[in-house]
Amino acid sequence: MVFLRLPMHIFFLSSLKKSEMVFYKYLVIQVIIIFFVVTSACKKNDEKPDLTPPVLSVTPVDISTVTSAIVFGADLTIDQKNPAFEYIVNNSTVQVRSACKGYIEDIRLNDNFPDYEVWIKITSNSVYRIIYDHVLNLTVSKDDEVNTGDILGIVGTGNRTELQINKTGNNNEELSYCPFDFGTSEFIQQHKTFTENWCLTGTVKP
Repeated sequence: MVFLRLPMHIFFLSSLKKSEMVFYKYLVIQVIIIFFVVTSACKKNDEKPDLTPPVLSVTPVDISTVTSAIVFGADLTIDQKNPAFEYIVNNSTVQVRSACKGYIEDIRLNDNFPDYEVWIKITSNSVYRIIYDHVLNLTVSKDDEVNTGDILGIVGTGNRTELQINKTGNNNEELSYCPFDFGTSEFIQQHKTFTENWCLTGTVKP
């Protein structure tokens, strides 16, 4: 006599009721979904930081419109130095331009002023963030790609705007660097037509 030996899991499945079978299939699907979510998250976390620095080749505003400036490293308070180039211009319609290419990482409404911060990164895993503070009449949205010289909006409250370059370190701490560290010779020279002294220090804690 020949005995047909079936795998144990077939006997298990055949003994389940229809409702139990549905639940079992649902459970398997959930496990598969969780597996893919976890593995994709691990891949994202394993993505190496992009250390490529930005290249600033266009001034954020037309330097001929600048009437005064607060330079990088200037004292704002007893405990805080200026982490940016701040440009005060001669009229409220002056356009704010992207100094380099990248994409719009975020747009944030300022807490104390009715204008915006525009955050740009070269790549999603870049350690550098380029911040344009005090911008109005925005012409860009989050996730938009921008090219060097693209218009972001116009100057914000008080006919001013700022250019700030932050770098994230190993401990996720950010430091602001003088924009001249990333500027082309033309970028630097255009600024120096207004004043020679744009950077009073190398880095500032924002």
